[in-house]
Amino acid sequence: MIEEKRKNTETGKGGRRFSRLSLILVGMVVVTIVCCFIWQKCLWNVGSIDEQLAAIDAELAIPDAENAAVYYTRLLTDPNNTSALDDLSSYTPSAYIEPWDGSEHPELAALLKTHSTFIQTLLDISEMQEARFPIYPDPSSISFTLADMRRVTFILSWAVANDLAEGRIDAAYSKYRCQLKFARQIYQQPATLYRYVGMAIESVALGNIRRAVMRDDITSEQLRSLEMILETPKNLNEVDAEIAAKVNRLIPNKQLSQMSISWRLRRLWFGHEELKEQERKQRLLHLRRDATRRATPILIALRRHKEKTGAWPETLEQIEPKLPEQMLIDPQNNGPFVYKRDGDEFVFYSKGPNGIDEDGIASKPADDYPMWPLKIKKIPAGEQ
Repeated sequence: MIEEKRKNTETGKGGRRFSRLSLILVGMVVVTIVCCFIWQKCLWNVGSIDEQLAAIDAELAIPDAENAAVYYTRLLTDPNNTSALDDLSSYTPSAYIEPWDGSEHPELAALLKTHSTFIQTLLDISEMQEARFPIYPDPSSISFTLADMRRVTFILSWAVANDLAEGRIDAAYSKYRCQLKFARQIYQQPATLYRYVGMAIESVALGNIRRAVMRDDITSEQLRSLEMILETPKNLNEVDAEIAAKVNRLIPNKQLSQMSISWRLRRLWFGHEELKEQERKQRLLHLRRDATRRATPILIALRRHKEKTGAWPETLEQIEPKLPEQMLIDPQNNGPFVYKRDGDEFVFYSKGPNGIDEDGIASKPADDYPMWPLKIKKIPAGEQ
């Protein structure tokens, strides 16, 4: 009898524990749903997100005649031009980075010649001072041209390689400028999603310029031309930081509003950590871009030293007096860039965010970032 009472008591306790646990779980679910509801009401209480984004669009609007984005959209969605974009962007010769003449890639050379008016129009639009794309572009919309502008950047790279091989240096340099201007125009948009595209385009442009600097037949006049291209204002007409911050709060909320309740719950639980990771990646991308911006003029200074002395300098200190004070500081780690002579050549790279010299190797876990050559092979210790 006593044993039976003891078992009943234990069973009762276990049942109560299970009941309490169930109540706690149900309570957590209810609190989560209520939080989501309150969160959603707070987000849309002042007015719909679409209305707020539309108001910012209107605030930043400029006349169509002065808006490069309008001209890009017209050009890239014109049925007469879409074939040019498709024809050129679908052709990817393996050696497009290196100079090539018409006999090496006759099909691509013919396409570039056929669509020369299309390319010239791109160059003309890039010279406009201002661009205002929609704050939140709809990828399914015909006016969504960011992906096309990335494709155009590579088309210009192929045309540059052909220009260089066939002696059209000024034409090649005009395309470098066009690529940088693309990036500058895209940076004028407040949304972070545009900045990613702008940084990708600028990375291609600066890579092309570094290759041009390292060509054996480059002249002093051509080096000066490249310096002038790099002097294109970096913050031309960028939007107010407060507006950008507001836009970058609204866009995730708009994306959230289009999610299912399960995804909203997931964002409620994990959103903070995901946001922190996204911000960390954004910061690293910005620092890498800034490092590349500093490295390109350093390469020009190295080239000028070789022009004057007949040899690459032994250390970066030899060109330091010719550069602004902060130029040789790597923004990724606030330390020096790495420069090592390798016989008649050299390697030049950033030590990456960890600040550790890993011989210019960029593959994980190493995080060095090569500046020249663009892919660095490890130098045997005895040859450094």
